[in-house]
Amino acid sequence: QYKKAYDMDKQSAKALLRIGQLYSRARNLTEAVNNYDEAIKADPNFAPAYREKAEAFYRGKQYETAITNYKKYLELNTGSLSARVRYASFLFLTKKYDGAIAEILEIQKLNSSIPFLYRLLAYSYFETGKYPEGLQAIETFYSKASEKKILASDYEYYGKLLSKTGKDSLAIEKLRMAVEKDTSKSELWGELGKSYLNAKKYPEAIDAYNKKIKNKKGVDANDYYQLGRSYFYSKQFEKADTAFIQITVLQPELPTGYLWRAKTNAQLDADSKKGLAKPHYEMYLSKIKPEETEKNKKEMISAYESIGYSYMLQKDYENAKCFYEKLKTVDPANKKAKEALAEANVARASCGQ
Repeated sequence: QYKKAYDMDKQSAKALLRIGQLYSRARNLTEAVNNYDEAIKADPNFAPAYREKAEAFYRGKQYETAITNYKKYLELNTGSLSARVRYASFLFLTKKYDGAIAEILEIQKLNSSIPFLYRLLAYSYFETGKYPEGLQAIETFYSKASEKKILASDYEYYGKLLSKTGKDSLAIEKLRMAVEKDTSKSELWGELGKSYLNAKKYPEAIDAYNKKIKNKKGVDANDYYQLGRSYFYSKQFEKADTAFIQITVLQPELPTGYLWRAKTNAQLDADSKKGLAKPHYEMYLSKIKPEETEKNKKEMISAYESIGYSYMLQKDYENAKCFYEKLKTVDPANKKAKEALAEANVARASCGQ
């Protein structure tokens, strides 16, 4: 029937729009866009064609093109608040968070009662690192939205914003609600683990990180790092070492795994007689690039002190002297280095570190 209408009036942009909408409903986006383009040719100022074209490109995940067409629609139809809300959504979905924030704030000058916009605003503020503003926005969203409208992602962002603003106890509650509402969000166990760790609730942190690792979704070296630290601070050093080993497997060039293996083995060998920390400190030092020396200075001092002391216990004074000399280059006033060098009155030795 729409085609008949178009046959009777070849300049009927409305008939072409309706045909395009039917193709869109039938998920034939190519034909839908073709008809919207024809409608625009018939009437370049026919605003609905740009809107529907934008929606079609959005459904086809061509977000940039969708934004371009929605922008044109807004130019022709400036009075449509719902269109501006949809445009703000497109900006958010294409990760143009600053643009989304600016558009939402302008819309809220006209109408500040739309809960959905506070959700988008909170999410966008989080993604741009504006955590206090994001927390305020999400709290406003909760005050306006009905309980049945709350999504798992709302609890998730609420929890993350609370964590970023130092409210870890409250963050834990929201993050747990997110996981309970959507069990597929297993990666949030990592966020929960971080909040537990910040709150020094180590058993809970261990449980959370182990759950994330078990689910295998989004697991990386950082998860093993945080799990290892949780075990370390709860004095489960052997389990901590097992976790830190995984960092060296996943990121073999990263100094962090070797450093924490050294710290952990130092706890397992309190008197240093077994030299358990020594090989890990040596690996740690071998991974430090010259330009990274300054930011790693504190840990490098500990490494040189530990290795030097280990050689002293073995009465290997040549290698001990070598490492204490290296310690002096990093920390010239180091008292331990001066005392050890005085004791190890031997010829300078060359070494591999």
